[in-house]
Amino acid sequence: MVTVCRCIDGYPRKITWLKCAYSNHSPGITASYFLHSVDNSSGYPTRLRTDCGTENVLIAAIQSFMSGSYAYGTSSGNQRIESWWSFYRRKYREWWTDLFSSLVASGSFHPRNVRATDCLRFCFMNLVQQDLDVVCRQWNTHRIRPTAGATYPAGVPDGLYYLPSPPATNRLRIGVQRLPAEVMEQVEEPRICDDAHFEEYLHYLCSYNHLSLPSDTESAARLYFYLLQYM
Repeated sequence: MVTVCRCIDGYPRKITWLKCAYSNHSPGITASYFLHSVDNSSGYPTRLRTDCGTENVLIAAIQSFMSGSYAYGTSSGNQRIESWWSFYRRKYREWWTDLFSSLVASGSFHPRNVRATDCLRFCFMNLVQQDLDVVCRQWNTHRIRPTAGATYPAGVPDGLYYLPSPPATNRLRIGVQRLPAEVMEQVEEPRICDDAHFEEYLHYLCSYNHLSLPSDTESAARLYFYLLQYM
């Protein structure tokens, strides 16, 4: 229904992207997040590790082409991001899970209905992303306390990322060549709905009926129920 793609820099434990997407199985979408992160940091990571999911095949090719240092591993082996994801599920995700579960329980949403799923994404995804942005900022600016026997430094993730000391000073490879056109053609810009034409139709319905995009969960629910009559 609504999935979250995430990435963490293992040394400072800074969340480099935390994005809500219509799918977590598209290599093109994952690659777009990776390349936006590269643009923001002005360099490719010297090392990259992901799990073995098919969504990572394109960034594996890009990283291997640009830096040559890429490794697959099990999800449990990617300890930094899996530890953080466990923290997020306990602290933040439960509220959204309960909200969407209540729509299912009331019969207002059927997860196997493709149109209803895209409609729900259209109404709620931007709000979920806003919540993820807040969580990301809070995490990246909080102070991580020293831990006995830790192999990573204590401190604020943003500070450790932007003002690094060895060994983090060499974590980026700067001034690399451009990616081939055939690779860039596979990169997919994120969108809200699985069906791009249906997303345009929903925007048309909002414009035609003078409906504003939701600013909170109550207005998102109202818009969802209103748009359902056109499904």
